[in-house]
Amino acid sequence: MKENFCDDEKNIKLYSELVEKFGIDIRSLNWGSRASQELRFSILSHVGKIEGATILDVGCGLGDFYEWLTKNNKTVEYSGIDITPKMIEIARQRFLGVDFHLENLLRDRDLSKTNTPPEYDFILASGIFAHRQNVPMTFLENMVTEMFRYCRKAVAFNSLSAWCEDKEEGEFYADPLDTLKYCRSITPWVTLRHDYHPRDFTIYMYKERNV
Repeated sequence: MKENFCDDEKNIKLYSELVEKFGIDIRSLNWGSRASQELRFSILSHVGKIEGATILDVGCGLGDFYEWLTKNNKTVEYSGIDITPKMIEIARQRFLGVDFHLENLLRDRDLSKTNTPPEYDFILASGIFAHRQNVPMTFLENMVTEMFRYCRKAVAFNSLSAWCEDKEEGEFYADPLDTLKYCRSITPWVTLRHDYHPRDFTIYMYKERNV
């Protein structure tokens, strides 16, 4: 979609400028604090038994989630993708030998043509919807659909919440129930978490019943 391409370019420009200004710093990711970023990482990791699993981190930025996994002794087979070249360049420099690559999940893959089975047990995304402005809910739905398509076990993603009281101009706040309803149109096995941060929610989506 033309709208998604326009937003992609705006996001690439935004994060390129931030990383150029701040370097390896929480401000380059436009997070409020390291604590809030790591809280979201922790919630995402609760999607399932990730030890020893293959994980794709969509919108990996500077590789902070990989760093968090390592510091918390969570051994996984990790891959990270991002649409911002400078981010990927720095992530590769920070963590030599880790699989970081430039990729747009919505434009660079087509599973239906290759018939390739899903590559990853879990696909996770943190903070990738905050600065979408052109049909942001459509972008969220399209991205979630593709993430679920490529996973073997589950997807976990977060978003700023429309239920929060202190919204900031220029950010996208998804309605948790509308988002949950869309996710349930893909799979009946879903979990909504709105219990860890006043401005944020996380959804888990499973291929099978989570028992």
